[in-house]
Amino acid sequence: MRSITFNRCGDSSVLQMIESETLSPAANEALVKVALAGVNFIDVYHRRGQYPLPLPSGIGLEGIGEIVSIGKACDDFKVGDRVFWTSALGSYAQYVNVPIDQLTVLEPEIQLTNEQFLPLLLQGMTAHYLVNSSYPVTSEDTVLVTAAAGGVGQLVVQLLKNKGATVIACASNSNRAQYAKNLGADFVGTYDQIEALVNEATQGQGVEVVYDSVGKDYFDVCLSVIKDNGMYVLCGAASGPVPPLDLGRLNAKSLAVRRPMLASYTRTHADRLGRLNDLASFIEHGKLKYPEAKVFALADTQSAHDLIESRTYSGKIGLDPWT
Repeated sequence: MRSITFNRCGDSSVLQMIESETLSPAANEALVKVALAGVNFIDVYHRRGQYPLPLPSGIGLEGIGEIVSIGKACDDFKVGDRVFWTSALGSYAQYVNVPIDQLTVLEPEIQLTNEQFLPLLLQGMTAHYLVNSSYPVTSEDTVLVTAAAGGVGQLVVQLLKNKGATVIACASNSNRAQYAKNLGADFVGTYDQIEALVNEATQGQGVEVVYDSVGKDYFDVCLSVIKDNGMYVLCGAASGPVPPLDLGRLNAKSLAVRRPMLASYTRTHADRLGRLNDLASFIEHGKLKYPEAKVFALADTQSAHDLIESRTYSGKIGLDPWT
């Protein structure tokens, strides 16, 4: 089978396509034929070494496919099941063995193509748990979203508006800020406008919560615009890890800080299906818009990584391991 690996950390040129034998699944795994693998910024963090992995390593966590073989302990799955997963390392491949507790069978009622469905997995479920679970947003809240035109950010903006919240959306340039405006954001601008936008939207009171996917470069200003008893939620680090935080800085306004991860909010099959059914329902009723995935051949994985790092594309990126 063909797969993508890397032997050292660096830019996209470290990614290599190799041929290897397809491994049989362990007792608690299913062997899945990958139809589409998702490309996410966490894959870039792995490749750069920001989230270190033992090397050499496969790459990619997310995909959609069909079970072709099952381990002895896979009583709830069968060959031919259409499944998805979001945390199986090595998913940039034609086949991947996925632990059964990470697999979810796609219900027949969800009538979406793989290209339509892929954006709802890691990115969609992340956006869903951010606004519903990490901080349960209400219509009374004013919320700041950074990287608002990105894969997760654009979904967060729309889910917040579905809840009736006031949304301040910031992006790296005016074109991407306008993209967030077109999705329904109430106030938009670039990162150097964060303080002014928050003051305008809240009459200087500050926001209830910040969803920050940028990290280091704008951490201080994001923390400064939160109102008393508010929350900072770090959901990415595109500019690098935030600096060490003196908890005493939170004391003056009784702030809370969270660094959540998707796995903690999608432990069970029911958790995953519940979030996905919500997202699919929003799409069906025209309350959530998202471009279909832009799909690259597996041999063009380097180009896929270059595109996601360029931040010039606002849609989902996928890999077809069979082209």
